[in-house]
Amino acid sequence: MKNMLSLVLAATLATGLTGFVSADDKTPTQPAGTQEGAPVKSPKAAKAARAPRPEQADTGSADKATVGKPAPNFTLKTTDGKDWSLSDAKGKVVVLEWVNPECPVCVRVMKDGTVASTLKECKAQFGDVVYVAINSSASRPASLKATESYLKTNKIEIPALLDSDGKVGKMYGARTTPHCYVIDAEGVLVYQGAIDDAQDGDGKKNFVVNAVTALKKGEAVSPNSTRPYGCGVKY
Repeated sequence: MKNMLSLVLAATLATGLTGFVSADDKTPTQPAGTQEGAPVKSPKAAKAARAPRPEQADTGSADKATVGKPAPNFTLKTTDGKDWSLSDAKGKVVVLEWVNPECPVCVRVMKDGTVASTLKECKAQFGDVVYVAINSSASRPASLKATESYLKTNKIEIPALLDSDGKVGKMYGARTTPHCYVIDAEGVLVYQGAIDDAQDGDGKKNFVVNAVTALKKGEAVSPNSTRPYGCGVKY
């Protein structure tokens, strides 16, 4: 009996020693959903990892027209099939007006003399000012085709450019017809927006003439940006 008790006691002690592990020898439990060997993140670190990152600021693009920066160059076909580039007007003040013969607002500013008076007053400031009409109605072939007669009928003698795929209009951000841009003699875009404040036909200020006059006086153009009105460009 004594020998039997000794054997039982020895077996119990052996089992207890085998199951004992010191604190220094413990292996951390692997959290569910993590890969074996991956570092275990603290709750604070895990929360930070899930937090949305701020979006990178849009620094703009060199080929997008921006007031205060050089106007991007472009080349388009005129209504008589010739190439016309913005760089052809280097050293001169340039006015770009987006047009669409099918737009009633464009028809109105032509018929009421707004475009003619704008052209005349700009030339009074700079005799060599270059005033250009651009049609970006890529989805309306009939509009593109009617551009030449639209100007001739209204006795406006300016270059008429056909932006047949709409790339130039999108590059300049042209939104409506008319939408106007003024570029100074250094090639910098100084104004973009409405031709005047006559959205309802009772205008008091011509923004394009105002911009060109400011250039003539050597003053800063103000306002240099306004909301254009008219029909949406038919890209």
